[in-house]
Amino acid sequence: MSENNNNKRTDLFTHLPVRIGLAWLSGLALAGIIIYLINSHAPTTTVAGNANIMQMLKSGSEANPDSFCALTVSPDNACLGVPTALCSKDLEMAQIAWKYFENNYNPKTGLYNAADKYPSTTMWDTGSALAATIAAHDFGFIDDKDFDERIQTMFKTLVNMELFNKEAPNKAYNTEQTEMVDYRNQPTTDGIGVSVLDLARIVSWLNTLSCMHPRYAYPAQKVIERWDMKRLLADGQMYGLYRDPVSKEIKVVQEGRLGYEQYAGKIFRSLGYDQRISATYDNEFRATINIYDVPVAYDQRDPRDLGAYNYVVTESYVMDVVENGLDAENRPLLDNIYKVQKRRWEQTGIVTAVSEDNIDQEPYFLYNTIFTAGLPWNTTTDKGVRYDNLKTVSTKAALALAMLFPDDPYSKTLAYTVGNAYNPERGWYSGIYENGGGYNTSITANTNGIIMSLLLYKKYGEFYPSCRACKRGLTSKLANTQPCDACATQ
Repeated sequence: MSENNNNKRTDLFTHLPVRIGLAWLSGLALAGIIIYLINSHAPTTTVAGNANIMQMLKSGSEANPDSFCALTVSPDNACLGVPTALCSKDLEMAQIAWKYFENNYNPKTGLYNAADKYPSTTMWDTGSALAATIAAHDFGFIDDKDFDERIQTMFKTLVNMELFNKEAPNKAYNTEQTEMVDYRNQPTTDGIGVSVLDLARIVSWLNTLSCMHPRYAYPAQKVIERWDMKRLLADGQMYGLYRDPVSKEIKVVQEGRLGYEQYAGKIFRSLGYDQRISATYDNEFRATINIYDVPVAYDQRDPRDLGAYNYVVTESYVMDVVENGLDAENRPLLDNIYKVQKRRWEQTGIVTAVSEDNIDQEPYFLYNTIFTAGLPWNTTTDKGVRYDNLKTVSTKAALALAMLFPDDPYSKTLAYTVGNAYNPERGWYSGIYENGGGYNTSITANTNGIIMSLLLYKKYGEFYPSCRACKRGLTSKLANTQPCDACATQ
């Protein structure tokens, strides 16, 4: 029995297919031994260019700090300070505001409509829209890809759009075609002029964009480098351009009054331009009037001489603090802007938060002011026509004051008053009529952009001071003159 079994084993091993299979197994084993010996004696370092791309994509940044994952993370914004957490109500307010921009975005041009469903914009409103886009990304409403596409499309438009007289952006553009238009959104071959205040608004938010997202700093610089600022910023002040509708001649006029002038002047000063007059509230044109025993600063330049009124409103002081920072000069002015409106409420029972706003009826835009043209609480057009029956509580002004003075009881009244002044599918309304006329249902980029920028401010604080701490933002190389601080000391 044992002998027969041994013969069977011998036959099995001498069978041809079996021998072939055993040879293959032996070869594979030998190959495995050779590969092991090679790898065990190979150097441990590798050249990045020879790394397997799939391993780079799959590996985490902790395991391999040179991996693709680590190389594409956002910049470290720790220099902006420790952000304050926004509450659920903050984010709800921001989402309502962002709804406006979702509804009014033009993906072909990267521009947003200045008013709901109206395809026209200004550089001021483009600045407000850029502020909203930065905030929307920061709050997680849009992802990195969506954000980048919006910003890159906007840059493409800004570096290619036609400039007024080849100097600077026209006062208005069609958001769908990016052609120069007048304020009725009608095409105009020659343009209507340049607002240097509007330019300051978009420069401010190009600076914040460059600070929070440094990869956009260079294209932001290129946008501004297109502009010829020689006639616009001179002798320490700002000058706008407009084309006379009859003679077609281009006029150069001083632009800016106390409030908006300082907001814009500080922005241009940060780029190195001489703004020794416009960037300070303590200049020769400042005067003071007492309203409800509160000293209110105003600009005493006569509108009959220069054709422009000084509208004392909330918005300019709020934006100066939020964007340029709170300082010894603007702090008491902002305090009094808040105090005088609170005092009116205490004396009359009328909740007061005034600013310039679009309205949903003729004349469609009004300056609802603390003081203008010699009158307190004057509501007027830019031509001086009064509409006191159309006074409003401005949504952006009420929310701004409430956010900047959170510990004052009046702030709760302000926020409560306008807290429901919105359409959840369209955005925040511009305000509420004082006389019981209901909501001012005009919905704009400026109102909703300011609300989003206020919440970004609540999270990070003042933008220009934070960006200076980070050593980021636009550079002063744009100007060929010395900063006004240097000029003033010579």
